[in-house]
Amino acid sequence: MSGSVGAILLAAGQGRRLGHDKSITEIAGQPVLSHPLRTLLDCPEIGGVVVTVRADVLESARGWLAGTDLPADRVRFIPGGKERQDSVWEGIEALGKGVEWAVVHDAARVLTTRTLIEKVMASARKTGAAAAASKMSDTVRATDPAGKILRLVDREGLWRMETPQVVRAEILRKGLTTAREKKSIVTDCLAAAELAGVQGVLVESGEPNLKITVPADWALSELYLRQWR
Repeated sequence: MSGSVGAILLAAGQGRRLGHDKSITEIAGQPVLSHPLRTLLDCPEIGGVVVTVRADVLESARGWLAGTDLPADRVRFIPGGKERQDSVWEGIEALGKGVEWAVVHDAARVLTTRTLIEKVMASARKTGAAAAASKMSDTVRATDPAGKILRLVDREGLWRMETPQVVRAEILRKGLTTAREKKSIVTDCLAAAELAGVQGVLVESGEPNLKITVPADWALSELYLRQWR
């Protein structure tokens, strides 16, 4: 991938379904955000990582970093925004104009590997935007608000979106600017790229890449982490 590369690690979520701030709670002996942070820093092409956290844990996060062996000159903690897209915007601004590519990743995906990140980066180079995803394998049905089945949905061509997501920085800025002007919500970076006129591609993750959302995800992720690392 030509041009400088920066990463944005999104760790400003509230963790409502878990009942605590998952980004700074320890899993497998380290704060949740430390696992994907180390993986991003392990990618030679990524120059630096901006980590978005809640304002009330900002100083704690900075203090934690100072006590680790991580390269502090390559990591910057900043307050996140109200919505996911706001945090991405703050992150891309913090990376600066010199960064050509942005790697955006959810801190709650603690199992992501360097191999997957580099696969997505390679695909983004060809199109301007790419994201990790998993093909739907379950039967999918549409219902009304009361749960009454309306129809069976053909799962062929359906994917579950994941991170990392890699977008050329100027494309991401343009898409997020358009979303802000239209007061619309974009739930991932490829949606922002589409607003900028760029159709991204999906890269099958092909490995455990679950997002910690409920307690069962936490237990499974910790099991994987203790076995792998």
